[in-house]
Amino acid sequence: MSRALVPLVSLFFALLAAVSPWFVIKRAFGGKGVLLAPFGLVNPGGTRVPEFDLAWVPLAFWVWVALAALASLAYLFLKGRARVQALYVLGGLGLLFFALEAFLFYRQVAEINAAALEAGARRPPLKRYSLSLGLYLQFFYALFLLVLARMHTPGGAGLLVRYRGVVVPAVSLLLAMVAGGVLVWLLRPIPGLREPLSTYGYLVAKLDLVTYTFQLLFGPVLTLPGLFQSALIATPLIFTGLSVAFGFKAGLFNIGAPGQLIMGAVFAMFAGLYLPGPKLLVLPAAIAAAALGGAFWGAIPGWLKARFGAHEVINTIMMNYVALSVMLLLLSKNEWSFFGHVVHFPFKAPGYEPKSLEISEAARIPLFLNLLGFKGAGPGELSLALPLALLLLLLGYYLFFRKLELGPRVLASLAAAVAGYLVGGLLPGIPAQVGADLASVRLNGAFLIALFSVAFYNFYMWRTKHGFELRAVGLAPKAAEYAGVKITQKLVLTMAIAGALAGLAATHYVLGGGIDEYRFKQSIPYNVGFDGIAVALMGQNTPIGVTLAAGLFGVLLTGGLQLNLQLGISRELVLVLEALIVLFIAAGGFLPRYFTDPLLAAEFLKRLAPEREKEVA
Repeated sequence: MSRALVPLVSLFFALLAAVSPWFVIKRAFGGKGVLLAPFGLVNPGGTRVPEFDLAWVPLAFWVWVALAALASLAYLFLKGRARVQALYVLGGLGLLFFALEAFLFYRQVAEINAAALEAGARRPPLKRYSLSLGLYLQFFYALFLLVLARMHTPGGAGLLVRYRGVVVPAVSLLLAMVAGGVLVWLLRPIPGLREPLSTYGYLVAKLDLVTYTFQLLFGPVLTLPGLFQSALIATPLIFTGLSVAFGFKAGLFNIGAPGQLIMGAVFAMFAGLYLPGPKLLVLPAAIAAAALGGAFWGAIPGWLKARFGAHEVINTIMMNYVALSVMLLLLSKNEWSFFGHVVHFPFKAPGYEPKSLEISEAARIPLFLNLLGFKGAGPGELSLALPLALLLLLLGYYLFFRKLELGPRVLASLAAAVAGYLVGGLLPGIPAQVGADLASVRLNGAFLIALFSVAFYNFYMWRTKHGFELRAVGLAPKAAEYAGVKITQKLVLTMAIAGALAGLAATHYVLGGGIDEYRFKQSIPYNVGFDGIAVALMGQNTPIGVTLAAGLFGVLLTGGLQLNLQLGISRELVLVLEALIVLFIAAGGFLPRYFTDPLLAAEFLKRLAPEREKEVA
């Protein structure tokens, strides 16, 4: 590793921190803010604020520069254990210094607001205040020193390679954010600017604009309604991401998730409209019907590839168009004429709007708030049934039943979850208040189905013989066939399971009312099937990775709404970020090849094995 690495990184961070806003004292709707930087107050909109103690901010900047200089000197002139210890100490001091600055800022804001209220003010003068880019730079610089120290321990050089499934998406996300920040810098004016700023003030205000853009994009993670809305958007992405990832693991590229979702919706609609019986039977049958529809539509291109060698990419794309035509046929009109015979579609809702009748109550997936015991906005009680069931499921699998064989372990954990759900339903709930903004989010139980699908993917692909054979087919089909794996059967099975996962996404829309109604509508967003490709790529085709990638996209799409409302930046920026993430992942994050090639990674780690053994000893 180059000796100039830390000095150059330290210099870059120091220069950027010098012209960055460290604190936002007050933020108005539309992005106009009063900014506190190391060398002065920047107020583009001329907003009136009480006097703020600025004396300690320049001092804090120079202390931080001194810490960065010490880190550079330690990296240049120390070696071995002394260098590692110095980097650990300086990284820890950086985190402590960051926490101290944040504490001083929030305390000063609280004192000013409290004094104003005591003096008779009707509202606090400082609101929507926050930390900004300068403090974030300190935090990430401290983490950089800690990671660098770990990498210089025996065997630590392979740390990033061992976790390359996280490193490549993280670096790709960072590069995409940098590119997106450049676009915002170039295209958007400074909010609320009344008169020209100095060069220093202009740089601070522009960096605040970029920072606030990403604060809005990632803001949903800080509020419960934002988290629910993000989970609502992420639910179908988890299904379609798993669908694409499942095909990737077997060496197949499934582009047919949109069509499989549509056919899952068709089957779910018919089951929800015409299956009789109680909810206990109808709802599972309707969910199974959605999976069956997707599996049927996915198995067709799988069979064509197995029987005739037809490429699955072309077949699945064509099947998407066929599925779209089937949807238009079913929902466009109530009556069609075929060869002189009039056929009436009783499932089509009356009128010109392309949608089906509402499915029966027995086939509807409850809203997530209902599963938690709430009936809507206002006071209610949090039922302990679902939390206790999930807690016992995890405790049973990872603690209570871990000594059992895998099959009995799963069954025992599920039995514990059912018992927890029943017992939790009998216990008194916890009083709580649900706001209107939270009650309006239509997150439903399909989110739980998505999580169970993640567990199924992990279990099937890495814990069963069939999953091992599928992965073998994906890595070396000729060798797998020579070992006795029936390739044709595996191809059909892979596409069927991938289709079933995509078809389950329809449960979110049709059975769960994820859009607005419990119907099959022509406006169903089947394009999330294509978004699943980006989710699978970013998640590196792993179950946890796909879940986190879908959650990230859900957060970005939710935050994009606030971005449009407050800064007037189109939500298309989110699509640009998604495209850039996929582009950078395809380029391996511009990292060395052993981050993207499993064979080169294994060879690299093998060379480091002696150092790793020395570290363990």
